[in-house]
Amino acid sequence: MRETLEKVQVESRKVVDGYVKVYFAFISLLLTILLNQKAQIAAIIIFSALSLHAAGKHYLRLLKVPLSFLIAGIAVILVTINGKPVLELWIFQITDKSLNTAISVLLRSFASLSVLFYLIITTSIPELVSALKKLKLPDFAVEMLLLVYRAVQTLFDEAGRFDRAASSRLGYASFKSFLKTTSMLAYTLFIKSLSRAEKLNVAMAARCYAGEFPVLEVENRGLSFAIAVMLTIIFLGWA
Repeated sequence: MRETLEKVQVESRKVVDGYVKVYFAFISLLLTILLNQKAQIAAIIIFSALSLHAAGKHYLRLLKVPLSFLIAGIAVILVTINGKPVLELWIFQITDKSLNTAISVLLRSFASLSVLFYLIITTSIPELVSALKKLKLPDFAVEMLLLVYRAVQTLFDEAGRFDRAASSRLGYASFKSFLKTTSMLAYTLFIKSLSRAEKLNVAMAARCYAGEFPVLEVENRGLSFAIAVMLTIIFLGWA
């Protein structure tokens, strides 16, 4: 999934690009949280369309997991808030207050997801770091973000290799072997990750790392489009 996502980020069709894209997403996210349901509906439509244009089916595939959690949460809200009954389903009861709350949570959450997924499928970590540097954030915080990202990559690489090796040796054939294999993988993964981290540190030192990673900056474009979208959301939010 990590490699696929990175490939999607590189190959996605971007209407807005550069660090403007990051600021555009962050400001739009703030607007969808603060403004009313009209603004949230507009954000859902606009950013879903942008994400579909950027990545197509990959966007829909990535959206499945968070949507399943969101739907489960909305279902709980519908049957747990007291009020005037509007619908009864066996032992469950949906009230006017629970319905209003569920709609509000659904719109705000889905609007936020739409904005965040647009940012995720069009922005790589180096691009995000470049945008954060423009905001004059502390250098150590930005560098830690890159180092943590690299550490997570290393962890996933090792976990993937070990999992494939265990599967090829029928390490998950039974529940007992599954438990034994999982415990061995966890221990081995920890040791190997430490070893890879040490090698990474040596490689960085050999390349004269002095506390700052060079980051490729992408040309900004689509500023007028981003402003138009944000003004539309603001207008609908205050209408």
